[in-house]
Amino acid sequence: MLKLLRRYWDENVSYEGDLASLLMMNGLLLVPLVFAAFFYPFQVLILVGILLVVSFAVYEGVYIWRKRHPHQHPPQARV
Repeated sequence: MLKLLRRYWDENVSYEGDLASLLMMNGLLLVPLVFAAFFYPFQVLILVGILLVVSFAVYEGVYIWRKRHPHQHPPQARV
């Protein structure tokens, strides 16, 4: 199983582009969360749940705002 995952990873991820560096930075952001989860599992679970709910609420709020307030384009001059 690990060989299969490693092969897919090697085929799909290039370390020469910008996306790989973003992926590595996001991985570094998760390391403190994983360490905190070892010592404070319930608090981390609550924190992650709150972050997911807030993120979903903001996403839906922006979607509803854009749906109700469409972008008005200025009238174009006829040539």
